[in-house]
Amino acid sequence: MDITAKIATRIIELCKENNITINKLADLSGLTQSTLDSIVNGKSRNPQIITIYKICNGLHISLAEFFSDNEGIATYGTKNDDSDLPRPLQQEIDLIRDYVIHKYHIKNPK
Repeated sequence: MDITAKIATRIIELCKENNITINKLADLSGLTQSTLDSIVNGKSRNPQIITIYKICNGLHISLAEFFSDNEGIATYGTKNDDSDLPRPLQQEIDLIRDYVIHKYHIKNPK
């Protein structure tokens, strides 16, 4: 299974765990239903990290949680803690977080 298929599987798992539909996840994440459908149905061959970040925000989980315990995508991090991630990945996550905070004019991020 390639990374795109693993991401799709993880999104479906998280929807089941949270007892929500893909449509509801789209609403919670600020994404369009078609974006999530494309990822889940394998039409999107390269889901962007910012899209996954938005999904995580909608579900109130960290990127580390999204990528952990998922049939080997990654096993880094613990709940709500990205500190075990490799430094380059942590720097990318920090950059994305700063970008999203700036873009949406968030004054007091969690």
